[in-house]
Amino acid sequence: MKYIGLDIHKKDTQASVLDEKGKFVHGERIRTDVKDIGHFFEKIERMNDDDLLVVIEATGFYFWIYDVIVERGHQAKVVHPTRVKPLMRARTKNDRNDALMLAELLRMGCLEGIYVPDREVREMRELTRHRESLVRKKGDLKREIISALDQRGVKVPEEHRTNFSQKYNDWLRSLNDMIVSDKLDVLELVINKIKGIEQVIEERYGQDDDVKLMMTVPGVGLVTAAVIKAEIGDIARFSSPEKLAAYVGVSPTTYQSGEKEWGGPTRRGNNRAKHVLIEATLFHYHFCRDSKISSYYERKRDSIGRKKAVVASSRKLLEAMYFMVTRKESFHAH
Repeated sequence: MKYIGLDIHKKDTQASVLDEKGKFVHGERIRTDVKDIGHFFEKIERMNDDDLLVVIEATGFYFWIYDVIVERGHQAKVVHPTRVKPLMRARTKNDRNDALMLAELLRMGCLEGIYVPDREVREMRELTRHRESLVRKKGDLKREIISALDQRGVKVPEEHRTNFSQKYNDWLRSLNDMIVSDKLDVLELVINKIKGIEQVIEERYGQDDDVKLMMTVPGVGLVTAAVIKAEIGDIARFSSPEKLAAYVGVSPTTYQSGEKEWGGPTRRGNNRAKHVLIEATLFHYHFCRDSKISSYYERKRDSIGRKKAVVASSRKLLEAMYFMVTRKESFHAH
């Protein structure tokens, strides 16, 4: 077995190779592109027939490097930089030492790998996040148009009070204001792009088993179910709904200092999944007032307030989804 540490950066990657006894075998600085990284592994493969175990850090672009390694038949472990950094303080900070230390920590079994979604989930995630970014742009453009009207002292007539309806948009164009019209053109383009993305989501994932099961929950639509599936990946990888709730960030956390103890929501988690889950909980309450989740929300709302009650209820909804997907069962309100 050979242990390889890759300290990856956008332009260059430092590689260090150790044998089973921790002896340095090879080190090299290579360009961070598919061709050069592939050539590096070809060279290591020609040097010996040993199995290769590789470690890389979870940078913003590690997926394709992970794919190159795995597609060549090697094992790869991806680690979170914040978890590794405390273990690497003993050496002077430079790329060569970082790669060498990664390989050594890997050899000693000190590194815990993170979950790496497969390509299908990553493509799903990229698509739903692209839609999310366009939805934010849509909101920004609407606010910019309203702000432009305020700056000009233009008052919206009573008959056009429904913002950005067709009549409202026609009225905006009748103002013959170049800036407002340009912003409206971009807004309409973004809206059409969002519709196109939602069509692609429906075509690709509308028949996904997990997505279809989650959509049996009143208040959970296709986009919401697709986002949850994309951000979480394989729900069955969690051994319990509590661990899933902790991953998403809807589990309460207890803080303690001396004899004082207090609680609150965790600050960690997947914010995208958490956001759509909270929205889904509110929609579910609106559409299904007699479900156990809605009853739980009402009890919690009266005792701890609306905001905390929504988060607590979203945890219940997530737990229900966990059992639905793992057991292949549709939603039961009671």
